[in-house]
Amino acid sequence: MKINVEATPYAERCFLTKNRTALIWPFINVPKQAGPYELFLDTNAFSKISWIDELPDEIRNQATFNPWPALMEQWLSNSELHLNPVKWIEDTLAPLAAKGVRFRENYAKEQAKLLKNNEAQLKTQWSLLFPYVAIMKVMVQKKITPADALADLEALVRADVPRFTGNLMLMALIALLKSQQTLKFANDEKPAYSYLESFLAFQPGKKDESDRINLPYLRNRSGDLSLWYTLPTLLQKGYKTIGEPIIVTGDKALHRVIFRALPPVAHESGRTAFTISPFELSQSMQTNILELATSVQIRSSTTVKERAGQMGTLFEIAKSYCTFSEEKDALDEGWHEWCCPGFGKDFVFD
Repeated sequence: MKINVEATPYAERCFLTKNRTALIWPFINVPKQAGPYELFLDTNAFSKISWIDELPDEIRNQATFNPWPALMEQWLSNSELHLNPVKWIEDTLAPLAAKGVRFRENYAKEQAKLLKNNEAQLKTQWSLLFPYVAIMKVMVQKKITPADALADLEALVRADVPRFTGNLMLMALIALLKSQQTLKFANDEKPAYSYLESFLAFQPGKKDESDRINLPYLRNRSGDLSLWYTLPTLLQKGYKTIGEPIIVTGDKALHRVIFRALPPVAHESGRTAFTISPFELSQSMQTNILELATSVQIRSSTTVKERAGQMGTLFEIAKSYCTFSEEKDALDEGWHEWCCPGFGKDFVFD
C-alpha cells in the first residue's frame, strides 16, 4: 500500500459498477495502484454478487475477497447464523466459489470460531457508535439552525466523553448539509444531504425496526457506519492487508457522501485519522468542520474504568437528545447489554 502526501480525488478512488456497487480505495492519500487487492465486503456485496462479473480483469485476477465485515454484521444481527455457523458460512460462500473465488481450507470454521470467541468484543465495538447514531437521528429530525447544531456539538466536545473525531466531523457535516439540502457533489444526481437523511430514516418492519429509535435501529445503522471504521481500526491493530485494501459496498450514504467527503488518512506508522476532502465541500464548510475537529483535546492514556465512565457519560448525553422513554430505554439496553460486557477486552485470535 503506497502512501502519498497528496490527496487523491474521489473519482480516482472509486469504481462504480452498473448495479451501483462501489469499490472504494478508502484512504484519501492511497491512490489506486497496480494491485494485488484485498476486497472487504459488506453484507450487500457478500449476498448480491453480480458486481463480481463487472470487475475489470486487472482487479478480479489479483483480488483476495475478505467478507469479515459482512460476517461480523450477520453474526450480530442474524440469529440463524448462530444455529450452525460453519454450515451457514460455507453455504453463503458457495455462490462466490461458483464465480471462481477461492478461500483457504477451513476458512468457514476459522471465521465461525473468531465470531464466537469475540462476540462480546464485537458488540462493544459496534455499540460505541450507538450514541452518535442516536444524536445524528435527532439532528435530522429536529428543527435547528446550523449554528445551534454546531454549538451543541461544541458542548459535546467539551464533555468528558470519548474522542471519536470522525463521528464529530460527520455530525457537523450533517448539520451543515441540512441547511443546504440542494447541494450536490460533482457528477452526482442527488443532493448529498438526501443520502444521509435516507441512511438515518426509520425502516419500520425491516430488521425489527419501528418508527422510533430502538436497539435494532441502533444496531443496524452502527453496523453500516462501522464499515467506515473497519480498515482504520484493523490497521491500527496491526493488520497487514494483502495488497491494496478496497471497501465494497452498495450503501449510498457511505459511497456517495461519507467516504467521499470524510475519508480516512493512512500513515506509515499504522495510525489512522479522518480528514475533510478538499474536493467536495466549500471552504466555509471545511472550516466549520475543521474547527470542531481541532477543538477536540486528545487525552493522555486512561484506564479501562475511566474510559468506560466516559462512554457511559456519552450514552447519557445521547439519551438527553431523545424525546421518548422507549428511545432512552434502547440506549440503556445498548449500554448495559452490548457495550459493557466486552469493554476493555482484547480480541481473541486462537
